[in-house]
Amino acid sequence: MKIRELIIQHCDNTEKKGNGLLVHTGHPSEPIETPELFSYLDFLSDEPSRKIWHSDDYRMILTEIDGEITVYEHVRLANYRIQLLDLRDKYGEKEETNLTGLAEVFEFVNYEHRNGTRKSGVPYIVHPMDVASILIKEKASSELIFAGLLHDIVEDTDINIVTIRRRYGPLVADYVEAVTEPVELRQAAEGDKVQTWKERKQYTIKRIGRASSEVKLLSCADKLANIRDLINDIKQEGEEFWSKFNAPKDEQEWYYRSMLEVFATGPQNIADTRAYLDYKDCVEELF
Repeated sequence: MKIRELIIQHCDNTEKKGNGLLVHTGHPSEPIETPELFSYLDFLSDEPSRKIWHSDDYRMILTEIDGEITVYEHVRLANYRIQLLDLRDKYGEKEETNLTGLAEVFEFVNYEHRNGTRKSGVPYIVHPMDVASILIKEKASSELIFAGLLHDIVEDTDINIVTIRRRYGPLVADYVEAVTEPVELRQAAEGDKVQTWKERKQYTIKRIGRASSEVKLLSCADKLANIRDLINDIKQEGEEFWSKFNAPKDEQEWYYRSMLEVFATGPQNIADTRAYLDYKDCVEELF
């Protein structure tokens, strides 16, 4: 049995403990078996009423003590490769989308972003994984999903578009390039990101406004993942979290609302997609 199946079948309560920790509890009617990718820790299970399992892959601990099971799930420290493959199995198995190379793309992105963190301190790989997950749920093409994983790699690492084109083909590279700031803007930002923030965002608004529906969906998935994280971070840390950004809250609102308008405008609009509707809801919730 997979751990997700075990949680669904046997756990009737889930609590959020902060820092990405979820605690699932339940009382199964019969003894549970070792889930897939879990190891039974017999040296810790020294009493008949206590059993403990651990999974390095899922970063989870499972206990069964006096008939109650508890699953400790560190969401932000989980093995994102496995989660992405789970999403592929759930949303991609009945489609023509070819996600055979998903794991390889993930491993490449995970390695290149290995030293990066988000403003909240979580590993950077969380973000491209979230973007790819949104695109998988939208039944996007494999090229667009791969671009979702790769979308920040040129701006944030030493990898360039030539490398992306050589490894993953021209279409994936074109998608990534379409949501990447040009080198002159990135170089200017190295001097003062605060001073160049408005100029860089105006460029993005204008460029995405002329883009195809596929590129708009990619950009929307990026913005949706960002704003979801932002809502969660502000709930946890308060309004002072805005001070971590290169522009104040009112400027951020201008940008998020401008992108909302861009996504819904023109013949290549994506106003009927789940990603856009979720993004719209998040903008209204945050601002």
